Amino acid sequence: MSRVNLDPLLNELRAQLARRTSSRRRPVRLGVLVERGNVAGGSFARSLEKEARLAGIEVVHQVAEPDDPDQTLILLDELVVDPTVAGVVVVQPVRSLPAAVVAAHLPASKDVEAITPAALAAAASGGRRGTPVAEACLAVLLHLGVDLERTRVLLVGHGPTGGRPIAQRLLAAGAELTVVQREVAAVDPLPAYDVLITAVGSAGVIPESVIDPHAIVLDVGTSMVAGQLCGDLSPAAAMRAGLFTPVPGGVGRITSVCALLSLTELASIPPGPVASWSLLEAVARLLSPRDPAGGAAAAAVTGALAAALDGLCRMHGDSSEIALSGQTAVRLLLAADRDRGAFGEYQRAQRTAADDLEQRRLVALATPGEIATQLEALELRLSQLTTTAALELDRRLAQEIAGAAREAVLRLQREFSQQS
Repeated sequence: MSRVNLDPLLNELRAQLARRTSSRRRPVRLGVLVERGNVAGGSFARSLEKEARLAGIEVVHQVAEPDDPDQTLILLDELVVDPTVAGVVVVQPVRSLPAAVVAAHLPASKDVEAITPAALAAAASGGRRGTPVAEACLAVLLHLGVDLERTRVLLVGHGPTGGRPIAQRLLAAGAELTVVQREVAAVDPLPAYDVLITAVGSAGVIPESVIDPHAIVLDVGTSMVAGQLCGDLSPAAAMRAGLFTPVPGGVGRITSVCALLSLTELASIPPGPVASWSLLEAVARLLSPRDPAGGAAAAAVTGALAAALDGLCRMHGDSSEIALSGQTAVRLLLAADRDRGAFGEYQRAQRTAADDLEQRRLVALATPGEIATQLEALELRLSQLTTTAALELDRRLAQEIAGAAREAVLRLQREFSQQS
């Protein structure tokens, strides 16, 4: 049994991170959202914040209640629309919101962990770094001198935030990969391997019988048992392994630094004309009436405007101006979410012929007006912004598109009011 000493790799990555942060005139800021009671995730968040402090990165830490999805969404949106926050980490698992909702509210331009479809696609094409855990596994193997194109890798676990992105990264690197998604002890015969990576997240799930003492074992899965952070390897499996990474103190430390390296990449992306195109997309989705399949068309503003308003806020640098734009953005996003909920409640009442159908209809009828009011406030903010010559056209286009969105929402409201 021999633990992999990752200190040299950790110091190398820290030095790389320090060089990136020291070359910037303004400090990089990271947003971290974690639910209260997420003990295993909280351990990652603490490691991430410790490494951030060492690198001179400022952290905006938000704690959400696991039984309050509205609050979680508010906190996430506040981090997204804050132009001083270069990237956001939503610590998994999130119990209060479906993964699709988190991804819809997190633009790829701020997705540190590459969990959104656009970020995953960019990582697959080599346009950006992949998920931190996948990058950490790759960094450890390269540090150990592993030639991935000549290596047989057995991966146990295929979760969306662990095994799956690791598998994609290893395949892209040319590794010969076998994935086991069920109980590994029941696999007979077990495929031969040179590297075993376990990303199940269940303490002691990997038994001694599956360990090849001549292979490298990376323990990536984490879980809490009696207040202690544990890995997937059972004690007997760890004793049998010739070379393995422990939990805690193993790949997790490398993952934190890899996440911050991704953050510095996002921080280097120039503002550009993000706002206009995102608003244009929002208007295009608003022009259709509320669909009968279960969604409020006006609520389509939410996902598109998260990135749009982030771009708009970046058009100026004064702190008071940024705060006003951020507040306008959050109010608009919340109004869109209220519209989504109100129309959904009306549709449910309609399907079940509920007694309060008319009351639900009146509530759903009022919410587009709230969105229109906030869009009007956004138009006013746009008219007051002082921008550079390069961004002036973008500001004017965004102002016109915000006005078109307001008119579209009001038209939806009128159409809905005429329905029987």
